[in-house]
Amino acid sequence: MLKAGNAPDEIVWWQSPGGRIGNGHSGATGGGVSMLFQRPSWQTVEIKSLNEGAIDGRVVPDVAALAGPPLFQLILMGQLSPNDGTSASAPVRASLIARLNALLPPGKRQRFLSPIPYQNGPSGDSVGAAGCTDIMVGNNASHPQPGKGYAAKVGFDAVTG
Repeated sequence: MLKAGNAPDEIVWWQSPGGRIGNGHSGATGGGVSMLFQRPSWQTVEIKSLNEGAIDGRVVPDVAALAGPPLFQLILMGQLSPNDGTSASAPVRASLIARLNALLPPGKRQRFLSPIPYQNGPSGDSVGAAGCTDIMVGNNASHPQPGKGYAAKVGFDAVTG
């Protein structure tokens, strides 16, 4: 999605060759449809599994975060430690949620956040659509084999949520 000013388009993270690379890290963002866990009633999305005969299970992720440059500027043991991907975005997101939750009165604090992005907000749009940037470019296809993956699209998808 093109941002105001000179900001770059946001795209799905995919690093050639798109599969596992030598250091054990993935070359592409995750995401997809679970073969084990049923789709919860609050996840009202229509995304089919790419696995033949699989259930239409839980779709992940609900949301995605920065996976590459510009990196998160983290402090680890008192030292600047720029980082990216899940190792950085998960703790950053968790800390932001904890801080926001702490500001709410006790009766309004949330313990299970996963359904919230799917709920409709005051405008009629989903809370996720209102509060997140829609990433609509890229895919997480593995390469070269088996070559399966999901594509980002307008609205919720199995690549970026």
